[in-house]
Amino acid sequence: MNESHARALPTRYDPQEIEPRRYAQWEAAGVFHEDPDPSRPPFIISIPPPNITARAHIGHGSTYTPMDVLTRYHRMLGDNADWLPGQDHAAIATETVLVRRLSAEGTSREKIGRQRYLEYAWRWRAEVGSEINQQFRRLGFGPDWERERFTMDAGLSAAVVKVFVALYREGLIYRGTRLINWDPTSQSTLSDAEVVDEERDGFLWYLRYPGEDGSFSIEVATTRPETMLGDTAVAVHPQDERYAHLIGKQVVLPLLNRQIPIIADEAVKRDFGTGAIKVTPAHDPLDNEIGERHGLPMLSVIGLDARMSAEAGPAYAGLDRFEARERVIADLKKLGALVRTEPYRHVIPLSERTGDVVEPLLSLQWFARMKPLAEPALAAYRDGRVRFVPERFGRTYEAWLENIKDWNVSRQIWWGHQLPVWYTPDGTPVVAETQEEALQIGEREHGTTELRRDPDTLDTWFSSSLWPFSILGWPKKTPELEHWYPNQVLITSRDIIFLWVARMVMMGLKFLGDVPFRTVFIRPVVFDQHGRKMSRSVGNTIDPMVVVGKYGADAFRLGILRQTRLESQELNFDERFCEKARDFNTKMWNALRYTVSLEEGLPSAGTLPPADALTIADKWILAQLRDAIHRVSGALDRFEMGVAADALIDFIWYRFCDWYVEATKAKPPSVSRAAVLSYVLNASARLLHPISPFISEEIWQALPHDGATIVTASWPDADEIPYDAEAAAQYDALMQTVSRTRDVRAHLGMPPSEKLTLTVPAELEGGLRALLSLHANATLVDAPSKNGATDPLSALAAVEVRADSAVLRERYAREIERLAAEVERGEKKLGNEKFVANAKPDVVAREREKLERYRAELQQLQQRQEELRTPPAVSS
Repeated sequence: MNESHARALPTRYDPQEIEPRRYAQWEAAGVFHEDPDPSRPPFIISIPPPNITARAHIGHGSTYTPMDVLTRYHRMLGDNADWLPGQDHAAIATETVLVRRLSAEGTSREKIGRQRYLEYAWRWRAEVGSEINQQFRRLGFGPDWERERFTMDAGLSAAVVKVFVALYREGLIYRGTRLINWDPTSQSTLSDAEVVDEERDGFLWYLRYPGEDGSFSIEVATTRPETMLGDTAVAVHPQDERYAHLIGKQVVLPLLNRQIPIIADEAVKRDFGTGAIKVTPAHDPLDNEIGERHGLPMLSVIGLDARMSAEAGPAYAGLDRFEARERVIADLKKLGALVRTEPYRHVIPLSERTGDVVEPLLSLQWFARMKPLAEPALAAYRDGRVRFVPERFGRTYEAWLENIKDWNVSRQIWWGHQLPVWYTPDGTPVVAETQEEALQIGEREHGTTELRRDPDTLDTWFSSSLWPFSILGWPKKTPELEHWYPNQVLITSRDIIFLWVARMVMMGLKFLGDVPFRTVFIRPVVFDQHGRKMSRSVGNTIDPMVVVGKYGADAFRLGILRQTRLESQELNFDERFCEKARDFNTKMWNALRYTVSLEEGLPSAGTLPPADALTIADKWILAQLRDAIHRVSGALDRFEMGVAADALIDFIWYRFCDWYVEATKAKPPSVSRAAVLSYVLNASARLLHPISPFISEEIWQALPHDGATIVTASWPDADEIPYDAEAAAQYDALMQTVSRTRDVRAHLGMPPSEKLTLTVPAELEGGLRALLSLHANATLVDAPSKNGATDPLSALAAVEVRADSAVLRERYAREIERLAAEVERGEKKLGNEKFVANAKPDVVAREREKLERYRAELQQLQQRQEELRTPPAVSS
């Protein structure tokens, strides 16, 4: 290749033109598709399926970019690598969006009916699902699109039904009345993950409950006085001496005049309120546990409509829960049972979907019995079959499994997998895989074929827990299931370790006898550059498509990965990293244009001159390439994405572009430069490809190469690269010498274009001399060696800058005058008492720092000025 080819390359790298074009080529060629190949090691990642609630956001960038990076990397290593894509129906989250849209359109799901509503939801899925996939393509993500799945497609739905029925028949799924999270707005149960705890200012009301015989009373404190209508006990700590004499006695519940016992339970916190708590087992999780331990009655005084029930008494039945609160407070006050009220900041549970206050309620629901499933999953972590990166998140997984509770799997919404449950006329449940089977069971076991289908649907996490094996074709015995299960790694976020990760492990062990993945990599949570969590309410969310539109997908990917650190779980996204990544792409593009413009042309791919034809600079850059391969490979193997990204920038930008490319401009040009430039740039493109797939392909295609696309090219092999440690050390020493001369140049205020004069030991070898003159922009003058500096490293260390004394005096005098004026200004400002007293402390501190810096610089220059009275050479 020569200058004519360079002219064919655009002067400027344009990601907006190149990236969509290259992606279309990749997809048309099917480069992302793999079939199971037992002859190669598998590397399989199942995508955490994005919810079809809205278009992609910045969190998708931080979550999915590492998956694409690792898949591309392992494909280049020769592994049977595949990234399996898909999307999640996201049950209640999607239903919330759809209900709002219907409302905005002047209708509701109830008005249009279940069938039309589900058709509406499927249209939404097609529209939003397609948009998400297109965004993923624009971000350069390369999953195996031919294998895309959806949690409600036919195959996955069949797997869901099969698992539910199997667990039911084994006694691991049951129907029962238990305390659940209830969202009065969506009229559905919620998982713990769909409940957001928000601190709010409220009150703590102190209530007096009189003893049954009038000889004593006990005070309790509560943030929810309306629930006292459902109290069935007062609890104290068994070791609280204040109340020891009252345990076992009865008190009278104000307003309802119902007698309830005083009980002892270790769950009571003695430092909360008075140390005595009211127990409402039907409306509080802690109270429910206490109630179950003591066999207390469970009175539901708040209904599914968030209004008080008949159990609350005729004075309150039918009132909204918050209206009832005001009525109860007023009535207690009249009765003299309200002792006092205190301001109190406490946590309020809110529905993540609707924002309504969540109501803990007793409800007849379907539950999964978790302890028998959790024990094998706990053992898998403890014996090392599942590991977490970073390791500390394994403890989160372990703690949840140790304290696991039964899982409420039913939801009162329409969008989702309908329960495979039918009821006979007397309410007996019939669980079956199909309606035909249900009718057979109904007739055989219950003497009826009159069955009614349960309208409820499953918690979205139920289908998600089967994802790693259901997308591989289970329950069918497919080649994918045989060769690709378990997956090698799962990449996800810390907030769904128990909601999703643990449940996938439980289900994988239960139905396939093995864990679904070997490694769980927890990616960081994205915050803004000020450390605030991104949210629409704060107004600091970032659309990755906007960033891609400004800098390109490669720059977005490289920018976000550079901000990712393994041990830090907070990624404070700063767009300037993407801007810097764009500049990096420009730098690399210019290096490519220079390389292909060389008159001598480029040799065939992978060709290097013999060792005796390589210059010191050639040998150094090859040693640096070898080191970069080790650094990038090691970082990717350890999931240290930020370390890999930094290593690439350090090698390609700093070492290759800033040093080696410049070294090849020495006159006369070396015979080896074209081959080494092409070789290193080709290898650099392949190293960069997993992170920046587009520009790496564009560069690789412009150079001599083997194969049709860099996507399927081989990963660079460090062992194939010649290594000359002595030459590498000499060039490193040269760089240090040049850096020293540049420091002196800066002190002298000399522009880079102005030549320096360097005194150099006569023994310094010719190749190093030429490079020193080039990099330092200096004229070299021989001088006797100092301290017998005859070897290259010693000779380079002895290089000095020589400058004319008159020139130095002029430069020093001018800079001393400027610094003296700055010192005088600072001293005057800080000597002003009004300024020091009225300015902000950080402003005063900055002024003091500046003054000290100016004083130090002034003193240093004055010392250099004094040194001019001695030998004229200024030692570096």
